Amino acid sequence: MSSLVALLIALPVSISIGWFVWYFWNNNRLLDRKLIEGDMSLLTSNNYSISEVIRAPAGSRVEKVAIQQMPVNQQQYIRQVLPDGRVALIPVSNQQITQVHSTMHTNQQPPIQ
Repeated sequence: MSSLVALLIALPVSISIGWFVWYFWNNNRLLDRKLIEGDMSLLTSNNYSISEVIRAPAGSRVEKVAIQQMPVNQQQYIRQVLPDGRVALIPVSNQQITQVHSTMHTNQQPPIQ
């Protein structure tokens, strides 16, 4: 009895696995044939997602090159020593910095006693 139950479960599973393997193999075979033939219907097909189309002479290679993006909003920083000894980098707008004063040193005279 248990071998009959195992057969009833194993047979549909085996058939479905076999069908999936054949389906993907056949789709890859058809895609390769269409690519070799240069089938233009691939560009408008809903089955495939086209991200880039390259026209180049036979034997050409496509190499991935990392694109280096420059930061659009470059901020400058002022190095500021805090009273407790830590160093803080304070962002400053892109306007020209003429003079930077430290908060540790002021122009005030010491109080007269």
